[in-house]
Amino acid sequence: MGVLYLVIPCYNEQEVLEETHKRLRVKLQSMIDSGRCSADSRMMFVDDGSRDKTWEIISRLHQEDPRFLGLKLSRNK
Repeated sequence: MGVLYLVIPCYNEQEVLEETHKRLRVKLQSMIDSGRCSADSRMMFVDDGSRDKTWEIISRLHQEDPRFLGLKLSRNK
């Protein structure tokens, strides 16, 4: 069983990010529970220069669950 890293690009996603996180968290936990990936697996939300509250949401999600990481890019690429 290997470690899975999901990278999710985000650009102005404040309206849907909470729901996206919820659904991906459930899926990741299901994969861990079934032995399809390691408990060391992680998700990284990459804020691609958003101009809304996307980064604040990512930061809060990380504080609530360290399996969720964030990377903030200074501008949209």
